[in-house]
Amino acid sequence: MNASTRDVLTVSDGPVTVSLEIDQHGERFVRHQVKSGSKLLATAATLVLAATGTIAASAPTGAASGSSITATVGKVKSDFTTNGKAVTPNATGEPRGYCKVPKPLTNVVNRTWECFHQDIKVQVKVRGRTVGTASFTVWHETHLNLKSVKWTEKITASKTKIVGTADGIVAAFHPSCGSGCQVHATGAMARPFTLNGSAHSGGNKYVFTVSHGHPRSTHTHYEWDFNKPGYGAGQVTYNGQTYRCDDEDRQYGAGCVHPTMLSVESDFTHLSQMAALPGIKDNIRKVQNAGLHIGRMNSTVPLTRTTKDQADKNRKAVCGPDVHPKPGDIWWTVDPHDDGTKPSCDEYPFAETKQGGTAYNPPNRSIKWVPLKENRQQGGIIRTFFGRYHILPGDKFYVNMG
Repeated sequence: MNASTRDVLTVSDGPVTVSLEIDQHGERFVRHQVKSGSKLLATAATLVLAATGTIAASAPTGAASGSSITATVGKVKSDFTTNGKAVTPNATGEPRGYCKVPKPLTNVVNRTWECFHQDIKVQVKVRGRTVGTASFTVWHETHLNLKSVKWTEKITASKTKIVGTADGIVAAFHPSCGSGCQVHATGAMARPFTLNGSAHSGGNKYVFTVSHGHPRSTHTHYEWDFNKPGYGAGQVTYNGQTYRCDDEDRQYGAGCVHPTMLSVESDFTHLSQMAALPGIKDNIRKVQNAGLHIGRMNSTVPLTRTTKDQADKNRKAVCGPDVHPKPGDIWWTVDPHDDGTKPSCDEYPFAETKQGGTAYNPPNRSIKWVPLKENRQQGGIIRTFFGRYHILPGDKFYVNMG
């Protein structure tokens, strides 16, 4: 019997025509059609006529007949690296315009951008034997927003390389994210599409809900489902990089960042505004140029913001009420009528960091007496930096003093 063979099965309440097809391997029935108004249609639809003329039950699903789809993914591959001066794309075969980040590197880029790709291989199997493969790459480009809890992600599924009998596979994309986060797919990602010689582009739109005092961190969970008529379905999943949204600084409002990505005060290619404060500049550089180079650009010991309670303890430990200037510590003119010239104890590493207080011994920490005006200016610079780039306790950063 060949694939065009047809037989007629007659039942008591009318004729039911059953169309029988055999797949190209001659190993299983892949389709049957029932043309009848009979109330026995559902029963007849599960029967086919075997080549011998006897009645045999057909497999209701591909999985039951030994035919299935399986899919595998490799490790997520990040597509840009940072060296403190520039962003370097690290991918080949990317879609046009992918990850075109500005150079030189900025805090905005490092805290809000993510570019990565994921290779996916779909295998078509019959009774455990691979009869075809469909391979493609998914390109992801995310742009978080420092000033909003809404952001977008671009996603492109590349052209598919098909080998063997892997045509006709339909892919369906399903993104999800954690508590307080809503995401929905757009463009080609919002509906199933067939893996073929065309690329498919779309993306995700996100909305996060946060309130003051309750920052939230999560990541996107990406799921791909694969279906082919007559085959058991396949699925792969992978996760994106962690992102966090908060509304901790009322001046700058709610926004979202990748918290594990470093920032620099004031930026990767610009000196900190603290470099313009003579006494504070000398104190920071003294520590950064000695010992562990704490907080210096690209050192192995970046600064880490700490909690307010710990900052108060750090400040009291090294610049508390029992600490007074020694002879020679006052290097400027103190004007009794100018509050800004009063002596003020400046510590580095900052009290606002885990490296502050007595966490380290000299030369990895130091204090210097400076005019109160300088210390006030420094405090404003640090608070602005923390607020603008959503630096929360646990986040790491450098101070660029040149």
